[in-house]
Amino acid sequence: MVIYTRLRKEMKPLAWYLIATGIIYAVSLLLWFLRTNNLPLLHVLVPLRFVLLLLVYKEILRGYIPSWVLYMLAGGFVLYSVINTLFVEFWYTFNATAMTVESTLLIILSLSTYIFLMDKRMTKHLNDYIKSVEWINSGVFLYFTSSLTLMYFGNYMIQLISSELSRYTWVVHSFLLVIMYYCFWRALWRQGATSHL
Repeated sequence: MVIYTRLRKEMKPLAWYLIATGIIYAVSLLLWFLRTNNLPLLHVLVPLRFVLLLLVYKEILRGYIPSWVLYMLAGGFVLYSVINTLFVEFWYTFNATAMTVESTLLIILSLSTYIFLMDKRMTKHLNDYIKSVEWINSGVFLYFTSSLTLMYFGNYMIQLISSELSRYTWVVHSFLLVIMYYCFWRALWRQGATSHL
């Protein structure tokens, strides 16, 4: 919030992402303390998180991927999430299917960005915030790779390993979430400090 006014417009969607997900995580923690099922928030978080990250990538990939493609992808995923919540994985259950699709799409987008970053024209386009883009993309890739692995192989892991070891996999996953948020914070801080100078 301190550096928000100094951010370039390309970086503001990342700040929105941090604010929106931070509010949802805070409400989720409060519900957990109140011993209330907080899984309905996950059904809101997944499409919201996806749309906000697509807005970040829309700015990064301007000139490489048309905006309408990302808007269609966002709309399609939100529609898929709503259908999934209403007919497959209901409000009070874990939203694993939508999270698997979300992770797959974001990994593809992240890998595409790594490839585009090798193009000198993109380096010019990103100009003074290329390091911030690298931080953002690395955070997305690390966390959503972990998420995809956990969502896709979760049922097998539960059957094959002990419950204690299963809990450790969730701890590692949570640690990677913290790393992603650190990468995002670092990207904003770096860009905010650079634009201030």
